[in-house]
Amino acid sequence: MEFAAPIDRIWQITKDIEQAAAVGEWEKAAELANERSPLLMSLSVQQTGAALDVLKRVHAIDAHIAAAAQSAQTALSAEFRTAMQATRNVNQYQRVAQF
Repeated sequence: MEFAAPIDRIWQITKDIEQAAAVGEWEKAAELANERSPLLMSLSVQQTGAALDVLKRVHAIDAHIAAAAQSAQTALSAEFRTAMQATRNVNQYQRVAQF
């Protein structure tokens, strides 16, 4: 699909990032963010009021996604620590059970 202006493409990618984050597809969200970044950097300082409104919504969505990413990272780290402890427990059992 061809977009009329970079701001339209930025908005579409932002919505795609939001969807990917909502379902925990963090790798896809990161790929999309990398795709969007040059578009954001290419914007001129002067933007229409409508474009500025879109950019404010993009910023709000990004803040929400960043908070969700932090929460997901915390949860995954806890799961990792639990799994590593379970692995140590199994290893200990196997050592003891062999005697």
